[in-house]
Amino acid sequence: MTKALALPVLISRVLGGCTAELERTDEAAGGVSSLAIWSNVLRGVGDGRSERDLATETRISTRLAVAAVTGSARRGWVVASPGQRGRDVVLTDAGRRSCEVWSDRLAAYDEKWAGSPLRTSLEALVAQLLLELPHFPATYGTADPSAVGGSFVAPRPDDKIPGHGQDWRPVLRDGGDTVSTVPLTGLLSQALMAFSIDYEARPMWPLASTTLVVRHLTAEPMALADAPADHGITGNGKSLLERHDVAVVTKDPDNPRRKLVQLTELGDKIRSHHDQFVADCEASWRERYGSGVVADMRSALEQQPAASDASLPDHVVAPLHLG
Repeated sequence: MTKALALPVLISRVLGGCTAELERTDEAAGGVSSLAIWSNVLRGVGDGRSERDLATETRISTRLAVAAVTGSARRGWVVASPGQRGRDVVLTDAGRRSCEVWSDRLAAYDEKWAGSPLRTSLEALVAQLLLELPHFPATYGTADPSAVGGSFVAPRPDDKIPGHGQDWRPVLRDGGDTVSTVPLTGLLSQALMAFSIDYEARPMWPLASTTLVVRHLTAEPMALADAPADHGITGNGKSLLERHDVAVVTKDPDNPRRKLVQLTELGDKIRSHHDQFVADCEASWRERYGSGVVADMRSALEQQPAASDASLPDHVVAPLHLG
C-alpha cells in the first residue's frame, strides 16, 4: 500500500501545479511578474506604500520586504525612494500592468474552482486561522528559510500569537469574511504557511529546508552533486546548513576534487524526527479545526492530479529578492 503523502507536501504540490498552470501564459503576456511577486509585493503597493506598511499589507517580514522591493525595482515593476518608514514604493507602468493581468487571470481561474471540494475545504480551514498570512509562501528572510523567524519574540499564550522574529508582525484575522475573495492560490499558501508555523514551533529546523534538503541527505557521505537541486550547500563552511551544524562537507578520499556531504548528529536527528513532527501537526489540526475539515481538505488535495506529480515541489518557496 502506498504511503499517504504528508499534508504540507499535498498542499505544496497542488499549489505548484496551480502556479505552473497560471504562469504558462506569461511568455505571451510580456514582462508580467511571477505569481509570487504579484501576491507578496505588487498586490500590496496600491497607489503607493511604505516598505514597512507593504510588509504588513502582504503579511511578510520587513526583512524580506526590503529584499523583495529591491528585486522588484531591479526588474522594473516598482520605484523605491527614501521615506520615513523605509523606502516609499510606487508601481511603474509595468507593475500596474502586472497587477491588471494577475487580477483578471486569477478571477478567470477561480471561476473554475467555485464551489469545488478543494475551494470549500480550504475556506473552511483558512477562515479558522488566527492570523492572516501571505498569499504565496514566503520565508522570513533571503538567508532564513523559516516561516516567521524563530522565537526571538517569545510566544504569547494569552492570545496564542506564535513566537517569531522581530522583523515579522502578526496580523490578526478579523471577524468578517476573510476567505471568499482570496484566490485559490492564496488559500493554499495560507494553509501551507500556517502548517509551517506550527511545525517550527518545535525548535528543530525550518520545514522548507527540512523537506527540500535535509530529508534527502543521510548520516553517510554522499556526493554533493547528488544532493537535491538548490540545496545551497557550498562546502566552504559558510552556507546555512554548514553554519548551523546540520550538514558537513568533506573531500572524497579517493578523489579530492569530489565533495561529499553528510548529516551531522543534529542533522540526522532533524531528519529522523521530521515525519513524526508532521504527523503530530496534522493531528493537532484535526483537534483544533475539526477532523472533518482537515479530512475533507486532505481528500480534496489527494484528488488533484498535481498531488501525484513528483516533478512538482514538495515545498513551495519563492526567492522574492530575485524579482
